[in-house]
Amino acid sequence: MSKWYYHGTTLEGYHAIQKTGFIMPRTGKTYTNQIFLCDNDAYARRVTFIKHAQEQGDVIVVYKIHKNNLRKKLLKDGSKHISNMLSFGDPTWCYLEPIDVSSDTVLVGAAPYYLNLPQGVSIVRDGSSTGLSFTKEAQKQYLGAAE
Repeated sequence: MSKWYYHGTTLEGYHAIQKTGFIMPRTGKTYTNQIFLCDNDAYARRVTFIKHAQEQGDVIVVYKIHKNNLRKKLLKDGSKHISNMLSFGDPTWCYLEPIDVSSDTVLVGAAPYYLNLPQGVSIVRDGSSTGLSFTKEAQKQYLGAAE
């Protein structure tokens, strides 16, 4: 079991968490009533940006949660939460109940996040999934598409 776990959220999500005092389980396309956790800050920021940010430079907030704040038996494999293409082998977990953020062993930090995308490539969301959009020039360069 890792010593620390990380949970990323948007600034809006942060305000909701601070209001209730808990990170609440959510339901998404690949999981039901769970909280997504990973083992490093950078990966928590990247996944949160890819799945939830509205634009480059959005503030991403990451909670750093000590293992003593979690019950080990409630940690489940979270690898289906994000594609293998984006995980780079980083371990991920899903947690099955609310996490109290009032403890002094839960730390929080926020910063604008910028994903280093090539020129002509952007992230698009349709409400249920996330993908990449390419200008015609970028499509030719990166995907080898013919005119």
